[in-house]
Amino acid sequence: MNRNFKGFDPDGFMLLELNKFNDSKDFYETVKEDIKSKIIIPMRQLALDLSDELLAVDEKMVLIPSKMVSRIRRDTRYSKNKEMYRSNVWCMFMRSKHEWSFMPCMWFEVFPDSYSYGTGLFRAEPAELEVFRRMLSEKQKDFRYALRQMEIADAVPFIDSYKKDKPGAESIDEDLRPYYNSRCFFFTHTGTEMSKLFDGSVEEELIYAVRAFTPMYKFLLRVTEEIYKKGE
Repeated sequence: MNRNFKGFDPDGFMLLELNKFNDSKDFYETVKEDIKSKIIIPMRQLALDLSDELLAVDEKMVLIPSKMVSRIRRDTRYSKNKEMYRSNVWCMFMRSKHEWSFMPCMWFEVFPDSYSYGTGLFRAEPAELEVFRRMLSEKQKDFRYALRQMEIADAVPFIDSYKKDKPGAESIDEDLRPYYNSRCFFFTHTGTEMSKLFDGSVEEELIYAVRAFTPMYKFLLRVTEEIYKKGE
């Protein structure tokens, strides 16, 4: 396969940290092009390389690299944290957030000292979660298979659950109830072997992860399709 991604430049991570530390538009203007060439463009190249794998998972994913990669400048309008710049960069693999309110996603994120990738469900309305709970109740075997694939990929679950059981929880296997009662949940793997980012070998790791994450993503995608089919 002819790859676009050749790795990130280590100096780019140093510039991200310096830029966050200075927290100045003037300073940012002096390093913007270097950050773009050393971090942003490689991330877009990586997204482009993964596009065939991702398209096989979900043909409606947004796979335009420039729209998948985060910005360095933070949106501080609704945040108490008024720092203007971040030192991390991520790439989201999902459908258009303007067209789909309930949707699973995959992501890859880099930091100056680590990287992570994962999949999950971050945003849902109560009516949408009702559809998820109904499908989990009916498809516990499928969901358990997806969980096993997450374990194989060494992805750790993070679950935000309601304090009280939702109606019908008594019919769910006990180990699956936190998901049944959840507001949102996701799985993430964290890596600290930075050499993989610099030599480009993290791409192979991500291809493996996308394949391992596919059953969970598709389970959640079936919930999405059910919601929109019913017009909920």
